[in-house]
Amino acid sequence: MDLREITREQKMFGAAIAALLFILTLLLKWVSVGPVSASGTDFGAWWIAMLIALVGGGILAADALGVEIPVRLPVTSLATYLMSLLVFYVIIFIFAADSLSYGVWLALIFSVIALGLSYSLYRDDAR
Repeated sequence: MDLREITREQKMFGAAIAALLFILTLLLKWVSVGPVSASGTDFGAWWIAMLIALVGGGILAADALGVEIPVRLPVTSLATYLMSLLVFYVIIFIFAADSLSYGVWLALIFSVIALGLSYSLYRDDAR
């Protein structure tokens, strides 16, 4: 399969699904020290990351479905910016915490996928 054949809508849905999967990773173990573990929702600003993922994925899904957004926004630019904030959130957490568990690595993977797809949309729109 040639990845250049993926349509704009498929990229939008892919980034939206990756953002949704990022939200689900917040419920998984991010830190594990012996028998004690903590999920992504056990840390202070998890709701900000969830909100960013919801907005970023939501505007991409809405645009892919042809839903009119009440405010005129540069959809791909905003989505790329929001997805980059998710990657930044996870990277900062990785450097700040010890004894990382599988949830944080899945969060990193899904946020990078969402960023890659939304950046591909942004780059295509800039042409």
